[in-house]
Amino acid sequence: MCPSLIGLVSLIGSISVVEAFTPLVKQSPAAAHDVLPLLPSPVIHAFHQRASVLRSSTDGRKCLHLSSSTTTTDADTPGAVTAANSEPPILGGVQQFDTWFHSKSVGGKSQPELRHATFQSNTLRGLQYDGGKDRGIVEVPEKVVLRTEYNRNTKDGSVDENWDARLAVMLVKECLKGEGSDVFGYCSLLARGVPFNSVAVPPPTAPDALRHWTSQQKARLKSSSKGERLLRKVKSQLKSWSDKYADLPAEDRSQVTEEQFVWAMEAVNSRAFKGNYGGGLLNQLQRLTIPIVAAAFGAIVLISQPGDETADLIAEICGLLVLGPALISMIDEGSVGPGKADAVLLPYIDSANHSDHAESNIEYDPVNGTFILDVGRNCKVPEDDGRTQLYINYGRRTDSDLLLNYGFLTNMEGGTESVDVDQRRARLAKEFVKRNP
Repeated sequence: MCPSLIGLVSLIGSISVVEAFTPLVKQSPAAAHDVLPLLPSPVIHAFHQRASVLRSSTDGRKCLHLSSSTTTTDADTPGAVTAANSEPPILGGVQQFDTWFHSKSVGGKSQPELRHATFQSNTLRGLQYDGGKDRGIVEVPEKVVLRTEYNRNTKDGSVDENWDARLAVMLVKECLKGEGSDVFGYCSLLARGVPFNSVAVPPPTAPDALRHWTSQQKARLKSSSKGERLLRKVKSQLKSWSDKYADLPAEDRSQVTEEQFVWAMEAVNSRAFKGNYGGGLLNQLQRLTIPIVAAAFGAIVLISQPGDETADLIAEICGLLVLGPALISMIDEGSVGPGKADAVLLPYIDSANHSDHAESNIEYDPVNGTFILDVGRNCKVPEDDGRTQLYINYGRRTDSDLLLNYGFLTNMEGGTESVDVDQRRARLAKEFVKRNP
């Protein structure tokens, strides 16, 4: 009886359920449909799949474009942030991040062939991966993952409209700690090596997002009705962020400036993933129960005699302790209707650029407390110089979503490679109007 139950425990610990961990771009209850029905499981997967074939490395990307040009936003735009006079190096913060991520205190793991690199004439930061393995590309310990409830605490499964504000405040408070923060390396990467406390606001994490465009650059979208709606949306979004800051507790506002809050809101809304990754009391109980019961099984095997009915009974009870929380959790989460989800920031994984066609998979293993990135078709794309860039899929995004929160469009012929900021944004505006009359 005992050996068979031990095998059952091992099986339970390796069960996986497919679900969506997609970066978030929406901030209102209207985004509730983005959360797919989720089933609890000791290992949770995030599947992003598309059937079409990636034709070139410029088809899709996060586009962290940088240049030596100065970029400013409209002074009359609510919540707008003006960039620094000079841009830090495109790989600023990478060295600090790598040292931090692979340190013993963090325990992050990545394939040796994976590294941050520049692409498109050094205007784009992303991940280079020349390795042959597809599984376990990155393993991120849960202890360095910032997280908050996305819709877990709402009765009807609708999105908690303040999820991003909570996560933004968490991020700023951590970054303000400097080297004393558990996520110091991640903050260094997001701020591109600029010490967080040395400036009023760090460099933007999405430099070409529409909120950073000048009035003249935005005017190029006005020839399209969808462009006009997008311009209204960016103003509405910034006002919403300003209102969320005003609604923060006084203690939070005393520590976090509005400019820092807006900086973090941009990072959160362009980098966060959502999914049922073990949050909630019952899932935590399940996580703690598995290793404890597994140890109990081992002890029983060592001390019991073949045919010992008492030992078999104890083993059966332990088996119920393993299965019980999982079954209760399945009922709690519900197999029908909106699933319960949380929003998370995943260091290293969120450095990968986006492709509509990439088949990427983010797996959460609550037994080991890690997030694991696996890649499939169209994730490893050869560059013209022979290197290979690693892409993941952020999930389905409209052109408006991409331009608003990320500052790029997918499937642009020739990409947006340009050192000149204005030329790059002119190409983006032209393509948007062409696709969205």
